[in-house]
Amino acid sequence: MGGGTRVVVVGAGFAGLAAADALRARGAEVTVLEARDRVGGRVWSVPFGDGAVVERGAEFILPDYDVMRSLAARFDIPLILKGTPYGRRTTIGEEAVGDADLETAFERVRRGAPAGAASVGEAITALALAPRQEALLRTRVAISNGHPVDDLDVSVLAESASTFGDFDNWTLAGGNMRLADALAEELGDAVRLASPVRRIRWSEAGVSVATDEAELDADAAVIAIPTAPLGEIEFDPPLEGATASALRAVTYGQNSKLFIRLLAAAPPSAIMSVAGHFWTYTQLGTDGEPAPFLVSYSGTRAAIEALGGGEAPELWVAATLALRTDLDLDPDPAAALLSSWDEDPWVRGSYSARSLASPIRDADLQRPLGPLFFAGEHTAGAWHGLMEGALRSGRRAAEQLLESRP
Repeated sequence: MGGGTRVVVVGAGFAGLAAADALRARGAEVTVLEARDRVGGRVWSVPFGDGAVVERGAEFILPDYDVMRSLAARFDIPLILKGTPYGRRTTIGEEAVGDADLETAFERVRRGAPAGAASVGEAITALALAPRQEALLRTRVAISNGHPVDDLDVSVLAESASTFGDFDNWTLAGGNMRLADALAEELGDAVRLASPVRRIRWSEAGVSVATDEAELDADAAVIAIPTAPLGEIEFDPPLEGATASALRAVTYGQNSKLFIRLLAAAPPSAIMSVAGHFWTYTQLGTDGEPAPFLVSYSGTRAAIEALGGGEAPELWVAATLALRTDLDLDPDPAAALLSSWDEDPWVRGSYSARSLASPIRDADLQRPLGPLFFAGEHTAGAWHGLMEGALRSGRRAAEQLLESRP
């Protein structure tokens, strides 16, 4: 199985690279086509300030990220403890919720959604919490998913419950993108950057994949890109049926990050603004000392636009400074870094959201169409929206492909 099989992988994010890695390990001949001039997709580590590295995209490695941990160990990339209380984002001032009340809210969520609730918004209301507790939960879930709680399927509340409370979290030393770089380095010349796919002809006999520069023939393809750019590829014949309609139905959340330089060291923290609809956090650096920056994170299109969108970071900088009066932050908006994935042509969103109106159809998204196999965090079932999910989806698609070969 796999030996001599020719495969084109579309996309060099975590999903595509994981698929290519698994296929290569089983003897397949792999070519990876990536539209960007870098690998990593929504994992993008960049320099910021004086020697620091920040994550413009996916950031937190959580305790159950077994695939990501094993790959990091394989490439000798250390995990760095962040120290950020990711699961216990607190509110302050007039919005403050005490530790006991916060724990009560967490516990009620852990018991499960009330019967009859269809959306997260309905479920949180039915928990009959105090107004501040309810507002905190609604805001936190909306920010994390980048999507309004009244259009998030009630199952998201159970997904969210696993991230409430106290647990450690990590990033990779030097940035999470190091893992993508390491996988790509092993693949060598098989990875072709700046090669957006324009057309895919396919039949039971194989595929022909065209970029602006070349056309490649193969036995099969793994499609590991978000659904917006996928929809702009010309498929011959067109994609039809349950898989195709499920791909068209995927809804993406909208999230933005703002990085502000710290003028004085600050220990790890996680403070949320309910009114401003964003949370802020500080963390440890590679040396175990406080990192020299703060991250401000918002979600939902309405919240991002209220903070100035991609055009006016000064509004968000001012709101962050007003919230975090405990920190010595650089007030200059020109020194801040704003990262918004809705402006990226190869994503146009942050990560998949379980919209109530347009559900993620997990089984259909994982179903191949002839020689076409689909990967990406949006196909990862319970792991959707996560780096771990992207990696797992790539391995799953590779296994499906290999099992389909004689």
